[in-house]
Amino acid sequence: MHWGQIKTLLILSFFVLDIYLFVQFMEKKEVSDIAILEEQSSSIEEQLKAESIEVKNLPEEEYEETFISVEQKNFSEDELEDESDVKKQKSYIFHHSLIASQLDSPIKLKEDASEATIKEIFRDTIYFSDEYSFWNWNKELNVIILFQNKMDRPVYYNQNGVVLLFLNDKNEIEYYTQTMLGEAETISEQQKLIEPMQAIEELYDDNELYAGDQIRSVNIGFHTRVPFESGVQVFAPIWKVNVNEEKDYFVNAIEGFTFSSDEEDFLGNVIEYNIDKMQMKRKKDSPADDMLKDLKEREEVLKGNEVKS
Repeated sequence: MHWGQIKTLLILSFFVLDIYLFVQFMEKKEVSDIAILEEQSSSIEEQLKAESIEVKNLPEEEYEETFISVEQKNFSEDELEDESDVKKQKSYIFHHSLIASQLDSPIKLKEDASEATIKEIFRDTIYFSDEYSFWNWNKELNVIILFQNKMDRPVYYNQNGVVLLFLNDKNEIEYYTQTMLGEAETISEQQKLIEPMQAIEELYDDNELYAGDQIRSVNIGFHTRVPFESGVQVFAPIWKVNVNEEKDYFVNAIEGFTFSSDEEDFLGNVIEYNIDKMQMKRKKDSPADDMLKDLKEREEVLKGNEVKS
């Protein structure tokens, strides 16, 4: 056999060997990658278990949501008159976007009033009540907070879609303020959301979870981190993760970053917004003046809390 033929045969042999070794390498890499993925998918459960962090009642189905855009709703006197179920209160519209309404007779609430009782009261009291859901009764400031819903999901901590029911020191609802978001429009294709356990993992990696914590609810909603006073707002779908029935964290359900909102800061911003809107000339001894005076007093209480902390 000539040397040229031998050389060609050797080259072909090495080439075939290289292909074989490459195939073997890729098969081993694929097996290794699968093992790593399996380890990563189970590691968060193991880490939570090791630190006695209890997780229950996670949604099991896969969700797809989209970003939405919403404009501030402007109210009209005719609209309020059309809401015939709402009675026995004196209502004012400020700058088209804020309702302040004083009840003719305060509504008494028990200290331990259930969420169902509060829902029944606000359904019969506020305008467009089916648009809102109960969020919390802040006992320190004695304010009941209602968040607006969009696409059947709550919009968390947005001052343009919130009702605040103000109670006196006898736990009587005396008046409320209300803002509202308009029609929602989708601005992107439906996207698969990250899984609830991945949202919890984001919180864990950000050192927001501690040994012994309990997570009993993870729910979908909308949130924007930029509080606009008017114009179009864009809302992202989020997972709301409640920890120890005390604090709520939010995880962007598409992009995965985490954030939280302080309720007192939010109330302070909304009250300041309401005061600014209600500063205008009106008839002497108007009920609006009484509401404005009370808002300013509550603002001072909040400022006093900031100084203490």
